[in-house]
Amino acid sequence: MTLIHRVLKILADGQRHSGVALAERLGVTRAAVSKAVAGLPEVPVAVDRKGYSLARAFWPLDRERIQGLLAESGFRPEQLTILEEVDSTNRFLLEAEAVGLSVCLAERQTAGRGRRGRSWQATPYGNLMVSVSTTLQDMPDPLGVLSLGAGVAVHRALRGLGIADCALKWPNDVLWQARKLAGILIEMRGEPEAMRIVIGVGLNGTVGPQAASAIDQPWVDLHALLPVVDRDQVAAAVIAELMRVMDEYRQGRGALLLSEWRAHHAYVGLRVSVATGREPPYVGTVQDVNAEGALVVQGAGGTKVMRSGEVSVRPL
Repeated sequence: MTLIHRVLKILADGQRHSGVALAERLGVTRAAVSKAVAGLPEVPVAVDRKGYSLARAFWPLDRERIQGLLAESGFRPEQLTILEEVDSTNRFLLEAEAVGLSVCLAERQTAGRGRRGRSWQATPYGNLMVSVSTTLQDMPDPLGVLSLGAGVAVHRALRGLGIADCALKWPNDVLWQARKLAGILIEMRGEPEAMRIVIGVGLNGTVGPQAASAIDQPWVDLHALLPVVDRDQVAAAVIAELMRVMDEYRQGRGALLLSEWRAHHAYVGLRVSVATGREPPYVGTVQDVNAEGALVVQGAGGTKVMRSGEVSVRPL
């Protein structure tokens, strides 16, 4: 466990702790405490003559508490791993030995990814970075349906936390009043008869200035929407809903997931520009998503079907 992680666990009580008290409790020097705090400037530890404190919730995730909250909801993943640092929670689960339904969360990602190879900007100990994996023996519906179902899961979790006015942007974003709140990335490994599926969610909890400066689109975080950002509670809500959606998908309820996704579609009826990266953008009006989870756009050149992973959509 890194020193900054240990410091944050102590500061999580909301009290101010002197440098002397922290050093004695951790068995290190005061200089080591100071260096650890300075080494992660994105975490807002307040320092004054009286010691160290946290201005707002920036404390580590608690594995036992998350497991307890999941159990209260009736969900028990076979594995739940919380890492202080990892390149990617999705990659961690893809490369790990497959064990039933597994969950990985990280306090810090060094190579978090969005769709089409984009990097995911996240503030250590502030954002929520979680991946859930399972093995599917068969595909009752197209994989694109599960991809949209993951958006439904995050939407449900946010609604349960008291956040209204969220919408779903095809194929993998959750918006709040047209600003990005969460992104989703689905990856897979294996053979059709036993496919390992990983759903990764990046959710803006409390975005620090460094991450904020690197985001190239309108965004919002939970800190702006909730009185207190309890990441354990948020994590448990998101994981539980992802597990619920995976169960619904296995049961062949893809049509119901698509119906729920459509009810919260951000761009239906809007004129958009769709860029595939291989040809000039296609301009048209968003009609719907089809039974495979692909986007249907009507333009001057006719109706085009856009498939997940190939396009980005920007409203005009």
